[in-house]
Amino acid sequence: MYTFADLEVRISSAEKEMEEIKSENAGKERQINKYDGILLNPDQPKVAFSLGLTNAGRLGPYNTDITLRFSKIFKNYGQAYNPDTGVFTAPVRGAYYFRFTFCEINNAHWMGIHLYHNSKIIMTNYDRSNTYYETMSNGVILELERGDVVYMVLQAPYTVYDDHRNYSTFTGFLLFQL
Repeated sequence: MYTFADLEVRISSAEKEMEEIKSENAGKERQINKYDGILLNPDQPKVAFSLGLTNAGRLGPYNTDITLRFSKIFKNYGQAYNPDTGVFTAPVRGAYYFRFTFCEINNAHWMGIHLYHNSKIIMTNYDRSNTYYETMSNGVILELERGDVVYMVLQAPYTVYDDHRNYSTFTGFLLFQL
């Protein structure tokens, strides 16, 4: 059993501890607000796309390089990817992340893909299907100016494969504005 004096001491101690916790929480809240301003900036445009290539099966081989038009739009926030042209156009200057995966079936075919930034090849990937299903993937962060374009090109005379299972995909999004 506690005396009145004991209870007063315990209450006083609990009040001091609560003030310390409030002070710590206020500091953490300032930190969270700082990061929210960076990560969850409501003024930053929402730019992100995720695409599947086609349900048609094999594309290629062609006699010339072709820009791939990804016809299956999973998401296209900001409408920066144009499915009619196959081209992503940066709506703002910033750091963007792009990734792709391509598939080929049947060991008689090679895949050959370029990722372009404007008219410059940024990445080239080749792979031959040595098993029934072969995939290749890559990703990159690019600094883009407003109006810069990014697109995927199937090289002549190579092939890629996609169907309803979405083996061949292209994704990109704005990391942050510069």
